Amino acid sequence: MSSVSPPLPSRTRVLVIDDNEGIHATLRSLLRKRGGSPPTPRSDVERELFGSSDGAEKPFDIDGAQCGEEGVEKTERAVVDGQRFAIAFVDLCMPGWDGIQTTEKLWATDPDLQVVLVTGSSDVPWAEIRQRVGFRDNFLVLKKPFEPVEVRQIAQALARKWELNAAVAERIHELENRLLARNVELELLAEHLQREAAERARIEVELRLAQKLEAVGQLASGIAHEINTPIQYVSDSLHFIESATGDMRTLVEAYRGERAVIEAAPTGGDALARLTEAEEAADLEYLDEALPKALQRVFEGVGHVARLVRSMKEFAHPGQREAAPADLRRGIENTVTVARNEYKYVADVVLELAEIPPVTCNAGELNQVFLNLIVNAAHAIADRGEPDTRGTITVRTAREGATVVVSISDTGCGIPEAARERIFEPFFTTKEVGRGTGQGLAIARNIVEQHGGSIAFETQRGKGTTFHIRLPVEGPEKS
Repeated sequence: MSSVSPPLPSRTRVLVIDDNEGIHATLRSLLRKRGGSPPTPRSDVERELFGSSDGAEKPFDIDGAQCGEEGVEKTERAVVDGQRFAIAFVDLCMPGWDGIQTTEKLWATDPDLQVVLVTGSSDVPWAEIRQRVGFRDNFLVLKKPFEPVEVRQIAQALARKWELNAAVAERIHELENRLLARNVELELLAEHLQREAAERARIEVELRLAQKLEAVGQLASGIAHEINTPIQYVSDSLHFIESATGDMRTLVEAYRGERAVIEAAPTGGDALARLTEAEEAADLEYLDEALPKALQRVFEGVGHVARLVRSMKEFAHPGQREAAPADLRRGIENTVTVARNEYKYVADVVLELAEIPPVTCNAGELNQVFLNLIVNAAHAIADRGEPDTRGTITVRTAREGATVVVSISDTGCGIPEAARERIFEPFFTTKEVGRGTGQGLAIARNIVEQHGGSIAFETQRGKGTTFHIRLPVEGPEKS
């Protein structure tokens, strides 16, 4: 149930503005008397809205003023002091401001004041009154001489009306405050819902990216498998060629040893000439020197492809999806291999991988973090605008108690100061359109925090940036 409005003062204040002291005395005498008709009980609705009352005539506090100016001053003080007048009896004809002008001034100070214009003239200027005052429900005209009961009835009725208006205004004010408080609650709720909607949108984007990465990982793993089979054929064939080449070189050495016998034979001249011509046509000396080197280069290329295929397979499918102890150094090495195309033209990668224990984690997710940071480092170096100078990306590992630290540094352009507080926000990027989605660092932070760790950075304009990833060795604490 609604709270009841505060009780109104037990005595109603009345202001008499008249230059005739006799009128002051008469109205004081009439309004300070008690009597009249029996009380009229209020209805349940009235009691609920305005509080209980026995309906008896209210006593009045009477104050007086000799002219309109004085009356307006007293009204202003009463409003400031919180002791407003309910009714003003105003003489129509006074020196200075007349009753109508005084009434206008009173309403400018207190619009709710009930005004009774008192006149002894038989010819009331109704047209002028109506033009200047208008039709208002807090304005009456009382003609002299007046009956005592008439004055008391008017005063009681206006007092009750003023009280009801004041109570209604108080209740409206209370309801407005409650509405304002509710609006504040709704605004806070709307902000909360907006934040939740933004968080949901961010999670949906991350989920779509994760699904895309998973699909790409599966595709990469399949391609790696398809590449691996013919590479194995090539590798086996190369080993056969290497072995056969060795046998051929042994045969050539034996042949060269027998040339002396052929040269000494009486009929060996023609055969020797044919052999020499064949050697020169085949450029045997060059083949003897270049063929082993060519085979070595082919072996190195095939080995690089094999390492890349193995790294792609491990990067795409590092193991089970649940957290398990993983060798982060191996994951970093694989990631560096997979990301080579992003940095090979602008930077060299230096690995300073100190011994660290296996970390309980989802290795595939952390590989994605390392990949994002290495790609960002390569872009930062390219953005320096120094194509003739290669940069350096350094990846370090270290142990700090129960925590493993992975640091990825670059010699790039550094992060602009205006962007430093926002780089982990979803969709925020300083890169040109088509070069970044603004999701890499947001996803990286989310993955690291899900592992119970933290990610921070140090940066200096024109010098570079270092990201520090701290991860608990035993994985996130279980709640």
